[in-house]
Amino acid sequence: MNPLIYADRRARLAAQLGKHGVAIIPTATEKPRNRDNDYLFRFDSYFHYLTGFTEPNAWLVLRGDGHSTLLCNPKDLEREIWDGIRLGPDAAPEALDVQAAYPVTELGTKLPELLENQATVWYPFAVHPGLETRVDEWLQAVRRKVRQGASCPDTQRDVCVLLDDMRMIKDTHEQDLMRRAAHISAGA
Repeated sequence: MNPLIYADRRARLAAQLGKHGVAIIPTATEKPRNRDNDYLFRFDSYFHYLTGFTEPNAWLVLRGDGHSTLLCNPKDLEREIWDGIRLGPDAAPEALDVQAAYPVTELGTKLPELLENQATVWYPFAVHPGLETRVDEWLQAVRRKVRQGASCPDTQRDVCVLLDDMRMIKDTHEQDLMRRAAHISAGA
């Protein structure tokens, strides 16, 4: 995985968000199979397209100025025995070429901070159940700070519109992957 490929995609998306736009893109959630285990995890395609990150329970926040923040599961050696190795927020900035990373446990406090003084919030509409409610809660937290000088985004837009257009045209990396997959399929 070359983090520069994903950094370039984030930069292209950031340029479309507007100077005071911010995008919130979660990965897919884990789906419980029974009381003891989950179904095999499949990341969200939009999230993966922008990060290359395949762990569950992660969020990308991208500002119009290109600043990207990742919220992900913290390192936990005991859980890693069962769930696999985690990158963790300390290693994420260097490994994924993001500017900041925090534990996902700080999502409720970090998101309102990241939404402050932005004009437009972009997120995937009707893709992640309950996301609209969470965005409303984060915006309410920002609105409570208006008397202290913070401004709250007054526009909400669907980031899928931008990402769908970007994903339609395949970059060199994607073309190489498609060629390799076709070669393997033809050989089978």
